[in-house]
Amino acid sequence: MVRKEELPREEAQEEELSIRPVDWLKMKLGVPAHAIYLGFGIQKSGGDFFLGECDVAQKSEGWLWCASVDGARRFVGWREVLTVAERCAEAEVVLMFDYGEEVWVFPAY
Repeated sequence: MVRKEELPREEAQEEELSIRPVDWLKMKLGVPAHAIYLGFGIQKSGGDFFLGECDVAQKSEGWLWCASVDGARRFVGWREVLTVAERCAEAEVVLMFDYGEEVWVFPAY
């Protein structure tokens, strides 16, 4: 009988595995640790408007756009936001973070 030995794990690997995806994302984007991840949003190219209210069962022409990120619809899932964004002409998916005093957005891809 041969016994398998556990391979020692390096501390760096353990630390990397323990980082939550949102924390990793914050580090990569340079977002402060205190910022709260709000989810995905959809922003018109050029940055003037954010998708507010939308009923995915209706045509996108009837969806409402708002001038402030505060009124933007928040999406949790990547597939959901991509499906909706594909129906919006000249729109981009963004990540939204609440810095306390303001909400910052970053391109999602």
